[in-house]
Amino acid sequence: MATYSDAIYIDESGNGSPTNDILRCWVSVAIAVPLDQTKTLDRGVQEILTNRFRPYIKELKGSSMSRYLLPSSSVIQVASDLGGLLDAIGAHTWAVASSYGRRPPKGFSIRNPRTKDIVRHLLLERINGLLVSDYHSPDHSLIIWDISNQQGLQDFSTAIARFRNSYGDVPRSERLASAALGGISHDWSGLQAADLIAHCALHHLGRTLSLPGSNPEKAEAFERQLVPRLERNSTGNLIGWIVW
Repeated sequence: MATYSDAIYIDESGNGSPTNDILRCWVSVAIAVPLDQTKTLDRGVQEILTNRFRPYIKELKGSSMSRYLLPSSSVIQVASDLGGLLDAIGAHTWAVASSYGRRPPKGFSIRNPRTKDIVRHLLLERINGLLVSDYHSPDHSLIIWDISNQQGLQDFSTAIARFRNSYGDVPRSERLASAALGGISHDWSGLQAADLIAHCALHHLGRTLSLPGSNPEKAEAFERQLVPRLERNSTGNLIGWIVW
C-alpha cells in the first residue's frame, strides 16, 4: 500500500455553458502541498479568516469574499495573504481555464467533450508532468476534490483513472493515486485556497474576454497576487496558468 506524501487539492469555478457572461468559462485549480505542511496551511487559512473577515465566517470562499470582508480589508489583501502562505509551505499551484465552444486539443480521447472535460485533462497534464519529471518527485500524491457535486467527483475520478497525455501518450504517473478523494470544503483548507484562486481566475478571464459579470478587483487580485504564485519551470517561465 502506498504511503502518501503530498495532497493535491482541486477546486473549480464557472459553468462552461453557452451563456454570454463569465459563466461561459470554466477554471480548474490544483494546489499540491506536502502532507507535513497541511497543518501550517490550516493555521494560515484560519489567520486569514480571523484577520480579514467578519467573526462568523468560518470558510474561505471566493464567491462570498467581498460580502463578508472587514471594512479594513480588501480582496487584494486576502489574495496577498494567501499568496504568502502558499510561498511559505512550498506549494505547487496550477490554474487552467477555457470557455464554451473551444475545440479540444488534437487527439483528445473524449468525443464531444464538455468545457470542463478539456480543462480537467489539461490540468492533469500539468500535474502528471511534474510527477514524471525530476523537478519535483513526491513519493505518492492523492487528489482531494470538492465533493459538493457527487456526479462531478465520479467524472473527475474517471478522468484520473484513464488519463494519458494527449501529445506524448505519457500514462499517469504511478506516484499519483488512480482516483480522487472527495472532501467537504469547510473541512479542508486546501480546497478553500483552491476555490479562492479559481474564483479570482474566473473573473480575470471574464475581464480578458470582455464578458459581463467580471469583478475588476477580483481580476486584479488574480493578476497581481496569485499569478506570481503559479507554477514555473526550471527556467522561470510560467507554466501554471493555461487558457485553452
